[in-house]
Amino acid sequence: MRSALEAIVSGLMARCLLRYFGALAIRGMEVAGKFGLYLLAARLMGGRESGLLFLCLTWVNFASTAARMGLERAMSRHIAAELAVGRGQAARHALVSGLGWTALASLAAAILTFGFASPAALYLYHEPELAWPLRLTAFVLPAQTLAFAVGFVLIGLSRGVSAQLVQSGLPALLPLAALLAGWRNVGTVLLVYAGSYAVCCCIGGGFVLRDWQRVMLDRVQADVVEPEPLATLSATARPFLVIELVQATLLALPVLVLGAFADAVAVSAFSIVNRMTMMINTILVSIAMIAAPAFARHHRRREFAQLRQSARQARWLASLVCLPIIAVMVLIPRQLLSLLGHEFIVAAPAMIVLCVGQFVNTLFPTEDMMLAMTGHGSALCRLNLQQLIVCCGLSAALIPILGLMGAAIVTSVCLMQGRLSFAIAVHRVLPELSLPLAETA
Repeated sequence: MRSALEAIVSGLMARCLLRYFGALAIRGMEVAGKFGLYLLAARLMGGRESGLLFLCLTWVNFASTAARMGLERAMSRHIAAELAVGRGQAARHALVSGLGWTALASLAAAILTFGFASPAALYLYHEPELAWPLRLTAFVLPAQTLAFAVGFVLIGLSRGVSAQLVQSGLPALLPLAALLAGWRNVGTVLLVYAGSYAVCCCIGGGFVLRDWQRVMLDRVQADVVEPEPLATLSATARPFLVIELVQATLLALPVLVLGAFADAVAVSAFSIVNRMTMMINTILVSIAMIAAPAFARHHRRREFAQLRQSARQARWLASLVCLPIIAVMVLIPRQLLSLLGHEFIVAAPAMIVLCVGQFVNTLFPTEDMMLAMTGHGSALCRLNLQQLIVCCGLSAALIPILGLMGAAIVTSVCLMQGRLSFAIAVHRVLPELSLPLAETA
């Protein structure tokens, strides 16, 4: 009995499936925590207060993305690729310099956010009561930014499960506990968010220190052909900065434009359904993060058969996990939204529209990560800019007229455009991933 169990575990480890299952378990914790947080925020804080909270979270997510400057993905690629060929000192340099610049940038972003909170509340959102919560987001910014950066360091160290624990598994739990304890003020929830991310930074730092010896020494790989040197960390980060800003804009722009043309209740309803369907994206990101170091490692070592296998495995698992969830949200959207309150049922058609985009997302779950981890960040950057142009045009044309439904259409169309263009780009710039005839038979 014991030997059979050991054989099963060994088989799972050989296929990296155990890591995927661990990551999905962490994402399950995140989904439960965030869904509980959104549900309680909507029911206990009301449409207006929860709308202000979602505006603040959107703001801090965008500012945190800018503060990371693309260095988090660059660190992940450099650490994984350099360790794959035994260059521990180069991996350590990427880790230390990347985290140092990220910490400085996050502090600058926090100071700017605090200073511009009042003008933004008055002149952008016409909500004077929003000024104080926006100031409090300055305290969330450094902790959230560093937690995400440390998480990407762990991804580079092939610790994807630990990375997702500190990036997404734990942060929502303390704010959820605060709401359950009766702390229903927007400012209080934001401060608890800051404390939650600070705890995650400490936990993630402990995980990195545990593996520090792995990036201290150079270890010669006798079976590896001398690889071409990587670009500098800053050169790798530049396209990723644009990519991260564009992706944050794609998430934030429909909410921010809707906030300028609709009331806080409509913003809250769209934020709720968008975040519910984005849980599909959360699962897909989890799968892509586990696959990411394998993509960088196999590409660095020119192991294209293994690279194809890793991509196929990720696509199979994404479809198996996500398609049933999408089906449930399409079939019973009104019943799901009624759990949050009757004022949110109006967003049921928007949920169906958003699910169409997530369906396409599920069919092509790792193509952007493949481009990022194989050194094609510039191609990914161009495709993201195309998405941004479409998003801006559609937001200006549809949201002022259609309101909540317009925001859903914009989000779904931009998501589908991105996934399809990423898939086409992978086949163009990585022809080695095209299946040979022998494999398709």
